[in-house]
Amino acid sequence: MQTTEEELASVAPIKVVGDKESKLTTLPVTKIDCPRCGHDEAVWWFLQTRSGDEPPTQFYRCLKCNHTWRSYS
Repeated sequence: MQTTEEELASVAPIKVVGDKESKLTTLPVTKIDCPRCGHDEAVWWFLQTRSGDEPPTQFYRCLKCNHTWRSYS
């Protein structure tokens, strides 16, 4: 059985309370040097920023300073 958009809209979001909330992440972490602060860990994700026949763009966000940069595949 599939969930409808109306059912999803009526569900309350999950809230995490406590010290671990700031460290909660659902994005994958990789070893890469931040161009701003030099920290060696960042989360990453892909996004299709151009037409469908072009490769997706990979974004990174530093876990220390939150600087976001991109890498074109």
